[in-house]
Amino acid sequence: MCGRGVRPEGPELVEALEALEVDDEVRALPARYNLAPTDPMGVLSRGTKGRRLSIARWGVPRQRGGLAFNARGDRLRSGMWRALLPRGRVVVPLLGFYEWQRPHRQPWYFRRGDGALLLLAGLVYEDPDGRHATIITTEPSTDIAGIHDRMPAVLEPDMVEPWLAASDPDAIASLVVTAPAGTLVRHPVSSRVNNVRNDGPELLDEVTPAAVQTELF
Repeated sequence: MCGRGVRPEGPELVEALEALEVDDEVRALPARYNLAPTDPMGVLSRGTKGRRLSIARWGVPRQRGGLAFNARGDRLRSGMWRALLPRGRVVVPLLGFYEWQRPHRQPWYFRRGDGALLLLAGLVYEDPDGRHATIITTEPSTDIAGIHDRMPAVLEPDMVEPWLAASDPDAIASLVVTAPAGTLVRHPVSSRVNNVRNDGPELLDEVTPAAVQTELF
């Protein structure tokens, strides 16, 4: 996790994040209700004039092949993430994300309970093929427990600047924490989410399939 999300359209990102630098690609970005690895998404970073809103593809290439679309928060000081942590920190803004409940592979949609954008801690890697982003994950709160054993590292608005600007490793690590219980709300959605070719706001509609368990905890 997290491997599927909901991307706001570019103008919404520009208005909500108030970046001083905005790449043209961001302004033209359409909403995507079934965002998947390799798709473009907006990322907020530190630019030359202040905060910069730009585009990165979801998924950092691994040396042995494949994509790392998540990075475990407890492993950021080792392996492939160690070199990115000092200067590659970004914020990934999403409307929400999906997770699947076993054994029936029932998809659930998660978003902030207050209706604001989810500001997720992330890392960006740049190579000749462009910019690639990954989302950092943490231990789950009760908001997601019973559905999945990991959750994205959610940043509150007052955590964004420290996340982008901090230089001390301990200060950086202190920001990758489990969001307080009650931050997220969730509901089951159609299995049409399982196919990345499906898109549209109707994917967010709540359903009540027989596969949804009444007792999750």
